[in-house]
Amino acid sequence: MLPLDITAIEQHARRLRAAEMQRINGLMSAQMRLYGQLMGATLLSALIHLSEGLFLLFSWNPVQAVSRHTARHLHPALLTRLNRLARRLFSWNPQPHRS
Repeated sequence: MLPLDITAIEQHARRLRAAEMQRINGLMSAQMRLYGQLMGATLLSALIHLSEGLFLLFSWNPVQAVSRHTARHLHPALLTRLNRLARRLFSWNPQPHRS
């Protein structure tokens, strides 16, 4: 029977244990990195939705400003008024409408 070298067996077992712990640490760090990326993406998405909601809340203006388009229709220029008057005069039809 061969003599057993107990110290060599213990050293080999310690090396295997250290390698296994390194492997587990690598797996854990990869998982934590993935969870960190997912949490960061979720947090960024939540912040974007929150900022859109806050933007709508703070950009609301209860006093409606008169736009240029509306102002033009309220106070049209002189040429526009003359043009509308001429169109009304020439489009007048004294004959009754047929139904």
